[in-house]
Amino acid sequence: MIFSRLVVPLLSMWFFGNLYEQIVWNPQLPADPRPGSLVGVFAAGSPIYYYLPWGPLGVVLAVVTRAPWPALGCLAVSVMAKILLITQVNPVFRDAAVTRAVVHDHAVLWAFGNGVVVVSVAVAILLIQRARPIGSARR
Repeated sequence: MIFSRLVVPLLSMWFFGNLYEQIVWNPQLPADPRPGSLVGVFAAGSPIYYYLPWGPLGVVLAVVTRAPWPALGCLAVSVMAKILLITQVNPVFRDAAVTRAVVHDHAVLWAFGNGVVVVSVAVAILLIQRARPIGSARR
């Protein structure tokens, strides 16, 4: 099935978006926590372009193509962690009224949560790759 061949590239886009965030953005914010300094949701440089629609589409295709249960479990952890981070932690970074200490604490929380996402998506990709031998298409 052609859709099974799209799962890993789509999840890889999500993985590398999170990895970029972990390596580049996450160390900067705790070092210089400036309230209200986060780039706009749809502005150039926003990581949303790494997630939408690629991450959700990759997760849906992993489910549809019957990825192994452990891989789906890792993806579930990733999705839940990202939902919590985006809805509960991210808004603090755009709030110009919060203190630098609050931004710093939320940046540390984001870094740890995003680290969980990076690792769990990487493990899911590896499990999916391992379940599909080279040269064979899963039907």
